[in-house]
Amino acid sequence: MNPLPDHFTVSDYLIQRLYEVGLRDVFTVPGDYVARWFDYIDDPARNPDTPLTRLGCRSELEAGYAADAYTRLRGIGCAAVTYGVGAFSLVNPVAGSYVERLPVVAISGSPGTATTDRPFARTYKILLHHATGNYRADRDAYQHITVAAEIIRDAAHAPAEIDRALGLALAYKRPVYLELWRNLWDAECARPQGPLAVPKLPRDEAAITQAAAAAAARITAAERPLFWAGIELQRYGLQETFGDLRTQTGLPYVTSLLAKSVLAETTEGFVGTYTGPSSTYTTYQTVKDADLLVVTGDLITDDYEEIIEADFDTMIVAYDNSVRIGAATYSGVPLADFLAALASALKDQPTRQPWATKGPATIDPDYKPFPPDLITYARFFTRMETWVEADMTLVPDESSSMYVSCNIPVNRANGFVSQAAWGAIGYASAAGFGLSVADPSARPVVFAGDGGFQMVAQTISSMAHYGRNPVVFVMENAIYGIEQALTNSATYTDDQPFNAYNKIPKWEYAEFARALGAKAARVTTLEHLEQALADVKADPDHVWLVQVVLPERDIPSEILRLATSIPPSRGE
Repeated sequence: MNPLPDHFTVSDYLIQRLYEVGLRDVFTVPGDYVARWFDYIDDPARNPDTPLTRLGCRSELEAGYAADAYTRLRGIGCAAVTYGVGAFSLVNPVAGSYVERLPVVAISGSPGTATTDRPFARTYKILLHHATGNYRADRDAYQHITVAAEIIRDAAHAPAEIDRALGLALAYKRPVYLELWRNLWDAECARPQGPLAVPKLPRDEAAITQAAAAAAARITAAERPLFWAGIELQRYGLQETFGDLRTQTGLPYVTSLLAKSVLAETTEGFVGTYTGPSSTYTTYQTVKDADLLVVTGDLITDDYEEIIEADFDTMIVAYDNSVRIGAATYSGVPLADFLAALASALKDQPTRQPWATKGPATIDPDYKPFPPDLITYARFFTRMETWVEADMTLVPDESSSMYVSCNIPVNRANGFVSQAAWGAIGYASAAGFGLSVADPSARPVVFAGDGGFQMVAQTISSMAHYGRNPVVFVMENAIYGIEQALTNSATYTDDQPFNAYNKIPKWEYAEFARALGAKAARVTTLEHLEQALADVKADPDHVWLVQVVLPERDIPSEILRLATSIPPSRGE
């Protein structure tokens, strides 16, 4: 390694600003354009008062997903990769962070103005490695999935450009992309001047007052109003504010799948996690019976088409700095201001008696008979209801496990993490790594589909290498089960053949995990499962992979209801 310079550099500036806003760890994949910044991070003497820890990842997918999950607990995250091959591979995770409102900082080094970079390429008409020939291409790819995408070319302007991007990320809870020419890593620049300025969201005082008054009037007039608590409550630190409003009004509330555990589910008034037809009967019926849905900070996806089509004109939706009440939209209304104004507008209203209460958080039984000793989705997740402990964080992948695991009670805030809106399969395993770094006191418990796991399987190596302790249950049926259900559910109900494109090669997952340094078990019966669960719980300091072998034609009933739009019955 070349010695680091004596002067204060752009590298130092970036480290100090990231540390200031709460970052402590950076998930990285090396490459020559970005590697010099890693030298600064790895030198403990360089920034002793603002140290960052670098965690090397096996791929950009892993780095991006881990940074995304880290951000959910720490409020800021960072993935750093090289130009072209690295930056383009990181696009998918950053797009997910954009959709789900997470201020992930994506950092890339790129060809600069050194003699071997752009001038060399222009003189000799050659293509630089990892480049497309369009040296704005990487930045352009990020412009629609970030709140700021910058190519930093000049050390004198670097502090202002870094500050602007980080401020926007924190204000809007969206990712930013910072691409730095590699000759800038050692370039001298000014030190930070005062604390980072985070801009205020656009705010219209009249719109805030009008929206709150209109919402309060509708809530007062409604017989069965229901709060729908959303993910922006967590992103903007408004969980306690919402809890106070719920207590003040006495209204019951549900959450979306994305926002599950936004408050501890022991909170008074909680009815359940609403996931459309796959919901429990009580939760589904409560949403159906409500004559006013008050959505506080949630992204409405196509999981909720039925509700939107039926209730659009009677819904209140506060999200993304605006409030919609029926067909009327009020812009410039930050969620924090709306909640405060709504509480004030309702202050003279008496606290209501609850019109709905939480039913049992039950797992649906097997949708058809299976031999009694086999593990099925229903039997496995029923066991999880009592096996999971309060200091565990549940992390289902976008798989057959997601819509069944959401019925497991989570009795602390932020104890359930899912990429329920973006829905990239493979997210959960790498997210488990990021969560274990963000909060070592909460053990991640990952429910991974075998297809998704195969996309990021090497993350087990990162977990073992850095001494992390997630538990990864790989639900093995050699099928993209949720995709099969959505494309032809009759495969399960009428024994029709599987679509060829939904079949997955079989792996020996337990052997694979052991080869990467993890503890592992393969279970095929309920008796085997019990032994593995005991072994995992007795060893809280190591990463475990449990290969859960399921019948090929098993599927959670919750997924079948989702696929067929058949609502739950009272007996489910």
